Amino acid sequence: MSTSVVHDEAFAHGEPIPGERWRAGVVLLIVADASFVAALSFTFLYLRGLNTQSSFHPGNTGVASLWWPWIVAAVMVVSFVAYRYGMRASVGRQRLVNGSLLALVGMVLALVLNLVEMNLFPFHVSDNAYSAAVWVIAAGNVFHLVLTVFLALGIVLRVRRGVILGSGDWHVRLVGIWMAWVCAASIIGALTVSVANGTVGCPLPGDQPDPGARSVLAPSCVSSR
Repeated sequence: MSTSVVHDEAFAHGEPIPGERWRAGVVLLIVADASFVAALSFTFLYLRGLNTQSSFHPGNTGVASLWWPWIVAAVMVVSFVAYRYGMRASVGRQRLVNGSLLALVGMVLALVLNLVEMNLFPFHVSDNAYSAAVWVIAAGNVFHLVLTVFLALGIVLRVRRGVILGSGDWHVRLVGIWMAWVCAASIIGALTVSVANGTVGCPLPGDQPDPGARSVLAPSCVSSR
């Protein structure tokens, strides 16, 4: 990224300035990524509802804990709030430095927690449709977090070096847009796993009870058995 100050008048008639071009690119990236997340969640829940011959989640296979996805999502949201706090600084760089640094630390923590969650899965990715979908959701979150940590680190370094002078810089705004999306994607993933685990509708056949799973069957579930 160039460190020079860009002015609107430096560009030819109607040509977008770099910040606008990058913003369009980030929005398109988010739209493409959101399409993948939506398709994955829909497919996961569709297979959960279909459950042909109980093949979605056969017996003698574990389920993912509901607590880990929500803890990771909560840490990510807190990190985004810290980043937004830094962006509210109208003058000076110290508040932006503090906010972006807290956001960076929080996103690194969320990444570590996500990896610990995957290590504790009581199933392999190839066990069944449920396990494959849960692994893909968790891996997608890792991808989001790795990219977010890289971007947040860049913001911290550029602000500390004085390349970015304030929260109005387009680099800062674009990273904020990306952080907002990855938080939303993490919440969508946590909701998807929660629904599939039985917090809504009929629970999965549990041989390894999940502390977050529903223990009382809905009347429709009882009548269908």
